[in-house]
Amino acid sequence: MRIEEEIHQGEFKDDYRRLMANLLFTNNWVNQQQLPFFKELGLTLQQHNVLSIVRGQHPEPVCFGDIQNRMVDRNSNVTRLIDKLIEKGYVTRDICQTNRRMIEVRLTQNGLKKLQEVDEKFPSLFKRFHNLSPQEAVLVSNLLDKLRG
Repeated sequence: MRIEEEIHQGEFKDDYRRLMANLLFTNNWVNQQQLPFFKELGLTLQQHNVLSIVRGQHPEPVCFGDIQNRMVDRNSNVTRLIDKLIEKGYVTRDICQTNRRMIEVRLTQNGLKKLQEVDEKFPSLFKRFHNLSPQEAVLVSNLLDKLRG
């Protein structure tokens, strides 16, 4: 459905305003698809993002700063997120032996199991995006990369 129909808007002043409205509306739509998916798995979007970052380095640790720099939502409170993941038994936090100012985060076996559970259920989430062909998905992604310049 066109953005004008979705938000009951007539004409936009220009194509860039239409693009901005469409991006904001689509961002909210994507979040509405993901929130219940992750809630059912006992995670938030940001917690999953942290777990994925830590898994990318597994079995090596990842320091807090690296996690913050790689987050999709960089406004997230990494300390709070890691505290929650520790409570759930998905990660551990230790002081780096070679640089006592650095905090290292490692994935636990429970964290690996949780990510495997997410991975197994991901196809059901991604089905919602299959109204685009694989080529269209690449095109949209490339255009978004270009937009961020």
